[in-house]
Amino acid sequence: MNDPYGRYQQRYWNGSEFTEHVATNGVQQVDPLGASPVIPFATPPSAYEAPGAPATLAALGDPPSGNAVTRFLDGMGADAAERPRPGFGAALSGIGGFLVGIGFLIIVLGDDVSRGKSIAATFALLAAALALRLFVKVPVVQSAAVGMVVLAIPAFATALTVSDGSSGVVTYLLATALFLAAWALKGFKGRTLLLGLGALTMVGMFSTIISSAGNDKCETYIEEGDFDRYFEECEDYSGSTSFLPSSVTDNVGEEGIVFLLCAALLLGLTWWLDRRGYHGTATGTVVAGLLSAVAGTALLADDFGSDTGPVLVFVVGILVCVVGAHGSRRATTWWGALLAAIGLVSFVVVQWEPDSTGSAGGVAVVSGLLLVALGLASAPIRKAMEQRQSPQAPTGFGPPDHSPTSA
Repeated sequence: MNDPYGRYQQRYWNGSEFTEHVATNGVQQVDPLGASPVIPFATPPSAYEAPGAPATLAALGDPPSGNAVTRFLDGMGADAAERPRPGFGAALSGIGGFLVGIGFLIIVLGDDVSRGKSIAATFALLAAALALRLFVKVPVVQSAAVGMVVLAIPAFATALTVSDGSSGVVTYLLATALFLAAWALKGFKGRTLLLGLGALTMVGMFSTIISSAGNDKCETYIEEGDFDRYFEECEDYSGSTSFLPSSVTDNVGEEGIVFLLCAALLLGLTWWLDRRGYHGTATGTVVAGLLSAVAGTALLADDFGSDTGPVLVFVVGILVCVVGAHGSRRATTWWGALLAAIGLVSFVVVQWEPDSTGSAGGVAVVSGLLLVALGLASAPIRKAMEQRQSPQAPTGFGPPDHSPTSA
């Protein structure tokens, strides 16, 4: 609804009166003048003034206190609501900082890479990146510091937790905690890249747990001397020349499902964040969700001979597409459509089992027509959702039936 006081395009109605929460051109902010008991009959042109510092939808839709999540995100400042703007200098300097970090570690560690030396070197790199962010207020240098910490965090986590040459769940857990702490605390606060990397390392941790379970089972059989069960459950001699343990191939499929499920959770979180107005924070979760979806699709490629793999990929692809469209994320929408198409084509192939050029062309035609039909079916659904989200409730941007309109 229009702002009846003429200062902004819209003003929030809490059910009994207008409040200080306003919006112009979709950007939310707070009117310092607050509500006024006088409501004019017309909205003057001044209602379309340029917006100032944006506020989040949490401030518009919730009481000032909000809940724990919205209060935390509101404390992140404008970075939680605004999507990061691409910058030529920031991108180059960020990659440059990453390379500087690699060079530093190579020079310091040299050929003698002991655990204690690795811990000291990676911690020094982490501390240097934080110091640059806190004390050198030059944008290019601060971007380089972000690139340095992207390398320093996983390197430090690996050096601190790995002593036998193999990484594990603890390494992923520590890296996740460090990435999320860097995103939330002073210095790198609000850097969406760190949030996305933290989410990805968390997905990697879950995948490692699944992968380790099957391998530990087979190692236990060998240690106990139970070779019958080992050859029955862990070795695949059915015409395979690779002699890979069947637990490995089975775990690949299970890891693919884990990646797709994590992708679904991250994309659901993205939907919620976009809906609440935290578009900057949602950018980190949507990138992590999209990469998880792609990884899950690749890992499930071996399972495309059955119905399960293609259906999962199709469902997650549709979810990616819907979340991208909901948040006006063009690249995400197209990637989701591509994943859905891969899943649909694979499903049609499984059902059809083409054995000639003509049948292969038929698969393409049928898959294409099904995708077009889905596109047609989505139009009325999208329209219904838009009408449902229109401000008709007792609370929102203006009263439901008796609010004043602009001239």
